[in-house]
Amino acid sequence: MDRDDALAPSADSAPTRPALCLRTGGGPAMCGIAGVIARPDRPVQRGPLDRMADALEHRGPDDRGIEIVGNIGLAHTRLAIVDPTLVGHQPMVSGDGRWWMTYNGEIFNHLELRRQLPPAPYRGGSDTETLLHLLEAWGMPGIERCNGLYAFAAVDTLERRVLLVRDRFGVKPLYYAMHADAFWFASEMGALLAGGIPRVAKPDVLSQALAGWANGPETPIEGIRRVLPGTTLTVNLDTLARSERVWYQPAMAVDPGESRRLSRLSTGELDGAVESALRTSVRRRLMADVPVGTMCSGGIDSSLITAFAAQERPTIHAFNARVRDQPDMDEGPWAEKVAGHLGVELHTVDMTAATWRRDLVEVVRHIEYPLTHESSVPMAQIAGLARADGVKVLLSGEGADELFGGYDWVHSKDYRDWDARDRFFEARARDVYRRLQQRRIVRDEAPEPRPGSCESTNAYQQAVVRRCFKAYAHHRGARRRLEASLLSDLSLYLPRAVPRPRSRAPQCQLATRGQDRSRAQGCLAPPRTALPAGRGVSQAEGRVRL
Repeated sequence: MDRDDALAPSADSAPTRPALCLRTGGGPAMCGIAGVIARPDRPVQRGPLDRMADALEHRGPDDRGIEIVGNIGLAHTRLAIVDPTLVGHQPMVSGDGRWWMTYNGEIFNHLELRRQLPPAPYRGGSDTETLLHLLEAWGMPGIERCNGLYAFAAVDTLERRVLLVRDRFGVKPLYYAMHADAFWFASEMGALLAGGIPRVAKPDVLSQALAGWANGPETPIEGIRRVLPGTTLTVNLDTLARSERVWYQPAMAVDPGESRRLSRLSTGELDGAVESALRTSVRRRLMADVPVGTMCSGGIDSSLITAFAAQERPTIHAFNARVRDQPDMDEGPWAEKVAGHLGVELHTVDMTAATWRRDLVEVVRHIEYPLTHESSVPMAQIAGLARADGVKVLLSGEGADELFGGYDWVHSKDYRDWDARDRFFEARARDVYRRLQQRRIVRDEAPEPRPGSCESTNAYQQAVVRRCFKAYAHHRGARRRLEASLLSDLSLYLPRAVPRPRSRAPQCQLATRGQDRSRAQGCLAPPRTALPAGRGVSQAEGRVRL
């Protein structure tokens, strides 16, 4: 492609999408955002923006907008959840004209933020407008006060910069690339390809992804990178120079003082604290101006969320999938028991091996990564059923294993080491080891994540584990290693989980809501070695509430 044509690739080069788009990847897929920043002396062409918006239409069928502001073009496709009127149209501009924004997500405390912000003439009730006023009043530090799931691009026309921001746990997707002397970004890699980014595989990352998951900023497509969770990527509008600021990592939430305080509480008191955090989280996620339902598999996590949601909204509906031709794998009877106990209407997808195979390719194509869990397919089917019933939002239990130590099979060695601490000979050996540590003869070593085929992914994972290990420097030995391993799940295993429930098709565009900042904070504050018991906290809640 010639440089002069970089911002206007031919229509023939743009990949097309079939009508069916079972979207299951990259975060609670509500809206789609995209954009391109050209050099100041070059015009932005509308054609690539249109093609990127076309590629994202399955994410947001309710509205569509494209704006060109100087040397930046913004695109948006909307799934209207909060204030679904035209007042919520995007890209949106601030009242003083300084900020432009294309935004995908939900800020659950946005009404609370409105009360804290200086008085402003709000045009409507969308959280997008709240976010614009927040940036006007508080600037970049205000982002850390947002409790929600989001990815957005905010254009600051005064300081000539663009902020690309991704939520704490990376639930919302955001990709970027440099190509043809321009900077491109979008909610999906497919949208960047539609805009003209070359379709060239990056073999080492692809190989890693095929083996499970490729963590870190690199993707299986050469030149396309991810904005990492809890990160703001700032792009200079004049030079296209980039800088990163990490404003949240799970290790930042580890508070030794709070941990000591909570360790003195009884199990009943900890149960109460966890229940309070879960109830608050569910209550926040019921914020919508459209119908809301729940995913209820019959397991502890989704069943608890359904129970709390039903107490807030007794008419809420639940959705699940049954495996009709494999009774030993079917959780449907458990979901029916939970729904019957709670008095909630349950809507069920009947899945068979044939229907799973039928939808597999479309699901994988829209995840944009190799499938990491077979449940992605029934989740896509559940989303279709919910949307057909008029439900646009589903609450899910995704993220609970990462918070409550559910992956005991991943950390089996660390668990065995910790469980052995009270055995007589083990205790004596640990005494000796501690004395050697005090004399600096030996030192604690961070657990090593299992290496894969991609060196950049290995380095990223190792850095995460070491950061988590450092966060627990106030502990030692087996306890410290187990706590660091459990904490690292939020950065290394949660990204595998969040794509699964984001299941939408043109006939079933849907937003799913899971992870919560305060719930995570509440679960990271207690000693992480309590998490085998901590998982018991959620089980105890299940026994009481279900």
